[in-house]
Amino acid sequence: MEMKYVFYFFAGGLITSVVTYLANNSKSLLAAFIGTLPVITLSTFLLIYFNAGQAAVSAYAKGLMIMILPWMIFILSVILLAPRTNFFIAVVIGLCLQVLIAIFILVKFDNVHFRF
Repeated sequence: MEMKYVFYFFAGGLITSVVTYLANNSKSLLAAFIGTLPVITLSTFLLIYFNAGQAAVSAYAKGLMIMILPWMIFILSVILLAPRTNFFIAVVIGLCLQVLIAIFILVKFDNVHFRF
């Protein structure tokens, strides 16, 4: 196994640990800020660029824009359902909705080339 993947694994774990620590210590807004920094996206862009070039990065970025809607549905589901149900139920329902909407988008629009 290449060492770069071990590094990616630990870097992702470090970011997750920092966000979790901050959220557990009443710093939820700061945790949300760090959690939304595009660190993972930026590193993914770099890896794609170095392995496949600029055209692949552009296509990936467009895909990310399209998949924002399912992600927002997931977040909204957790916000609305968690106070009313069990946290785990809210997350599972949100994740199921996200996956279903993403599958619909993939099936319906995968052959369509979006232009931004």
